Amino acid sequence: MKLKTTAALALLIAQFGWAHAESIYTPKQGERLSELLMRQQLLPGSATNGEGQTLQLGSMLLKRAELYNKQALQKTQLITLLGMQPKGKVPAYLKPLVESLPATGRQLLPTQDGHEMAAKIHLDPVLQANDSVVLQPTPQHIALLGTGGQCVAEFKPQVSVIAYLQQCFPKRNWYQFGEGFDHAWLVQPTGEVHKLNVGLWNQTEQTLPQPGAWVWAPTRGSGWAEQESLQLVEFLQTQGAFKQANNATPVVAAPSETITPASNTPFDYTVRPTRSDWGTVGLLQMPSARMAEEGTISITASRVEPYSRYSFIYQPFDWLEAGFRYSIITNQSFGSFEFSGDRKFQDKSVDVKLRLWQESAYLPQVAVGLRDIGGTGLFSSEYFVANKRAGQFDFTVGVGFGNMATGGGISNPFSFITDEFDTRPAPDVGVGGQANSSAYFRGQAALFGGVEWQTPWHDLILKLELDGNDYSGEPRNNPLPRSDSQINYGAVYRINDYIDFSVSVQRGNTMGFALSLKENVSKYAVPKITDPKPVVVTQGPRPASTNWEKTVKLVEEQTTWNVESVQQRGSEVQLTVKNADVTYPAKAVDKATAALHENVAEGINWFSFAYQNRGAEIAEHVVDRNKWAEDKTQLPVLKTEQQNEQQANGGSVAAVEPNGYPYKPLHTDYDPWYSGSVGLGYEQTFGGANGYLFQFTAVAKGEIEFTNSTWLTGRVDHVLGGTFDKFTQNSTSNLPPVRTDFREYSTASDTKLSNLQLNHVGQLSQNHFYSLYGGYLESMFGGVGGEYLYRPMNSRWALGVDANRVKQRAFEQDFDFRNYTVNTGHITAYVDTGFEDILATVSVGQYLAGDKGVTVDLSRVFDNGVKIGAYASKTNVSAEDFGEGSFDKGIYLRVPFDALFSSTVPGDASFNWVQVTRDGGAKLRRALSLFEETSVRSPRALRFMPALPE
Repeated sequence: MKLKTTAALALLIAQFGWAHAESIYTPKQGERLSELLMRQQLLPGSATNGEGQTLQLGSMLLKRAELYNKQALQKTQLITLLGMQPKGKVPAYLKPLVESLPATGRQLLPTQDGHEMAAKIHLDPVLQANDSVVLQPTPQHIALLGTGGQCVAEFKPQVSVIAYLQQCFPKRNWYQFGEGFDHAWLVQPTGEVHKLNVGLWNQTEQTLPQPGAWVWAPTRGSGWAEQESLQLVEFLQTQGAFKQANNATPVVAAPSETITPASNTPFDYTVRPTRSDWGTVGLLQMPSARMAEEGTISITASRVEPYSRYSFIYQPFDWLEAGFRYSIITNQSFGSFEFSGDRKFQDKSVDVKLRLWQESAYLPQVAVGLRDIGGTGLFSSEYFVANKRAGQFDFTVGVGFGNMATGGGISNPFSFITDEFDTRPAPDVGVGGQANSSAYFRGQAALFGGVEWQTPWHDLILKLELDGNDYSGEPRNNPLPRSDSQINYGAVYRINDYIDFSVSVQRGNTMGFALSLKENVSKYAVPKITDPKPVVVTQGPRPASTNWEKTVKLVEEQTTWNVESVQQRGSEVQLTVKNADVTYPAKAVDKATAALHENVAEGINWFSFAYQNRGAEIAEHVVDRNKWAEDKTQLPVLKTEQQNEQQANGGSVAAVEPNGYPYKPLHTDYDPWYSGSVGLGYEQTFGGANGYLFQFTAVAKGEIEFTNSTWLTGRVDHVLGGTFDKFTQNSTSNLPPVRTDFREYSTASDTKLSNLQLNHVGQLSQNHFYSLYGGYLESMFGGVGGEYLYRPMNSRWALGVDANRVKQRAFEQDFDFRNYTVNTGHITAYVDTGFEDILATVSVGQYLAGDKGVTVDLSRVFDNGVKIGAYASKTNVSAEDFGEGSFDKGIYLRVPFDALFSSTVPGDASFNWVQVTRDGGAKLRRALSLFEETSVRSPRALRFMPALPE
């Protein structure tokens, strides 16, 4: 049922449809839109015209004279674009339709509710006398524009765009409807635009259209680039609601000679990745090519006799999955009873999966992965895997090597390169921790695959898989019962958005169970319901004078800042902020500016915030008061490219190097010279003969400030309880035991002086910072040291050097020392790569055990401040001398407290995983880092903001 619309018909639609029953309202000069709407009683649920017809507030056209010329040019450019396309690309109806549509001068509105506008003044535009507000009765149709034709369908609530497309463009075969649509753009009467995935291979949950919506749906292979579609869609945004002309010929030949309502909404299936028993995204035992949403972390516990597995998996990018796992073999002992008691054998492993390319209409998503790399490699496997989706079904097929391929069945597909691929060498793990790359993708191969079915019940997913492993050659010669089948099947039940529970039948004779907890840490945000109420920004004259004591107190309450002084230079007021420790500087600047704007007298046009950390002038944020107030109290009619660029870089706030200009003092606030806090501490260890052990401590911290740049810090821990008293495994090391005496340091005393050190920070000149420190620097070492950092303002890179002379502390962590002394220090380069928000840190130097080498740390830093990272250190110590693990490596997660609590809290929560604690590659745990102290100099500082609620 394709539309053969002519230019004349398009003109009829424009002539008779657009102006019919319009209600036009003219504002008073300078009044707000909310005032006009309330004056005319145009409010939700009560907006009617003179004929008593209900008016659709969502399709409100606020016509601004300032926008008319811009949109007329936008229309001309679109018509030119359509005219330049090759023959056959642009449907015959489209150019005449665009030519017939008016340049409306519409300003898009964040809301059409006058009450909300009045409450949020920055959403409430100021109107001019030559503006107008146009409302129409609620339309009864929606318009579907496609490269194969145009269609008008009767509006029906709760019907998706997919259903409308199926009505207008019937299926040609089981896999597609019409000529095949992958994406459609839904333009609501409000001007909101939603790009929808509508193909059977990519369909997701659908935003439902409102009456009068426009839909643009180019067919697959039509040659329409996304930017070209957006140019058309952006023009349709200016049109408001589509309204079918009363006298227009029906554009769809329905069986009953009238427009037929669209069919019921089809099931909206979104591929929501589920976890395998190994914790990675996959089927049951086998992986898939699917990835979780970037920023997701998951913890999975699974049990399939005789294996219990506990996996922690990160998704730092949408193309990379990585993590670690503990596997417990419950039918084998860890060692002799005298050594480990009844502990069962446990193995540590690391997994990684890399997406090679994404799924498209005809090609599958493909990934390559490595299971159990490093460690002992007991379950070492490699694989290539592909996934293709068809509606509610997601199909997986892959080829595996190693442990997941003991079922065999096919020869190695890479043997045509060299016959060495036919044989998989026995793992030479030595002391573990090294990648056994000589065995990768070698030996016999096995096909695996399966399917996931998203049932009509949103919370239930069924799985069926062909296992590549027949369990005839399990690690450590473990005699498992004979596998009756390589077909596994199971079900996943979504308890909620964060918890999945699965049950399965595997090997034809064994039950499997798994519980997965997942969360997207890049979206962590908690409403600050216990913070002081934000200052409401108002219009009108400012105070005649400023009460600085009251104003400074308000700023400090709003931001958690410590404002040391206030000074003035001409029309600028500067606040010196001492030792600011906030996760989101832009948010703090915004709150401080609101407090200042409401309380500072007229004539002050600039607010600046000078950050002084430990006496060093770190950075300055400067706010254009008038521009900031305009942003907070007005909805701009027309934003220039420069304004858009400014908004993307912090709006009216600029980050600059501190200046040395003279200022006139206005107010000084004196701070106490000491501070302190008490809290709880927690330590844990997992692995080895003692398994999982933990300890809770009471923590007391204190600080005495001698000058702004010199201070003393201390920390005392007292053991409250735990299981560290069962810590019996002694350390063994061929190196000086700088870290492996963890047991002794944990159990020698219940009360410990963890830190007591004197610190000094200074600034040699702009960009050049230094620190000096000495004392009991950490739980295991004390001594003296210093650091130098070169960090240009707003630069993506920095360079630091630290040097330390330290001595090992007594196990009791009192004031005594042992007889081991060492020089340690590093040259460190910090690089914000600009790629995927990756921060790369490379350190070269000497470590605590006297070994020399390099540490590489790569981390993804999300805009809400959450950091996911991994590091590895390689030194001149051999794998044999290093011991188990071969070299130092680990994974970590940092989550700002501000993203976790209902009030603004400085600091962060840390989770670190180290495969095994050894002495090689061990760094001094310095409490003072100049890179952290100068973080506000980063060009990303003003980008860090709380995640937006979904």
